[in-house]
Amino acid sequence: MMTSVELLLKNALPMPIMPKIIQMAQGLAQKQPTAEKAEQVYLNTLAVWAVRDYLELMEIDTDIEHSDFANPVVCLGADVADLKVKGLGTLECRPVKVFENHSGSENNRWIPEFGSIPPEVWQERIGYVFVAIDPQRKESRLLGFTQTAGTGQVFLPQLQPLAALLEYLDQLTNPIVNLNQWFANQFAAGWQQLEELWDTDSELSMSRQNVPAFRRFGTEVQLFPDADIMRAKLIDFGMELGTQRLALVMALTQESDRKVSVFVQVHPTGGDRYLPGNLTLALLSDSGDRLQAVQSRGLDLWVQLRQFRVEPGTNFGLQVVLDGVSITESFTL
Repeated sequence: MMTSVELLLKNALPMPIMPKIIQMAQGLAQKQPTAEKAEQVYLNTLAVWAVRDYLELMEIDTDIEHSDFANPVVCLGADVADLKVKGLGTLECRPVKVFENHSGSENNRWIPEFGSIPPEVWQERIGYVFVAIDPQRKESRLLGFTQTAGTGQVFLPQLQPLAALLEYLDQLTNPIVNLNQWFANQFAAGWQQLEELWDTDSELSMSRQNVPAFRRFGTEVQLFPDADIMRAKLIDFGMELGTQRLALVMALTQESDRKVSVFVQVHPTGGDRYLPGNLTLALLSDSGDRLQAVQSRGLDLWVQLRQFRVEPGTNFGLQVVLDGVSITESFTL
């Protein structure tokens, strides 16, 4: 009877490794100072290209040219196998080496039960795809994916299937919010006036400086002075994080040169006074690169990005990450 790992390997989706990709991986490996590092870069490169080829077959656009796995300087100091997915963020493609079984078993190929995720990629990833790499047969097999890094050790038979990966990426592809419509008093679903979103423990008011503010647990929190429009949306991380819910607050100001100034905050909701200490709020470019980010420190009432200006025709994203789970809102102007 096959073990769970043997069944996983047998049922995994095979992807051929093209000779030109092998040559590329060998070239990148030769730039590394040690044999151990060279093998790591070689396997990482093959894993990234396997996931890239699969996603392209599924008509999901990637930006492999701007991923870090092929940068010899980055690879020298970190174990990275990243693949940027356009408009969504970065997948980490973790290789699992296939070994040959010499015990006489009918199953002559095997992989370990656990895959590892190095600490340097526990953040800034929307998910982790594990790929079995068989150097002898020049073949890769997509084993499955996990949304979070956890402790860095993943029991491979518990990976979610590729169908779940596609569904997850589809969920991340939120409809793009057109901010021009906000100035015409038309708002996408979920974007509410602040007083509609804050719970009964909060009271929206005007401070003595005539700046919009609200009070939570007796503390006044100032919002955005001189903003033309303010809206808030509930960010719900669901059951995976104990139904943790946060408020994403966004304010816009129309400038004279047609650019729009944007202010962004994240606040706790419900009975929580402080944000969780491991929350990250980030501004993303259209290709998924982080342009700026801020992380909560455990006793923060809110976190806020630096003000940024957007030109007409620009696309960008706002990403909220908590315990490895990422939610992204997409915008255009």
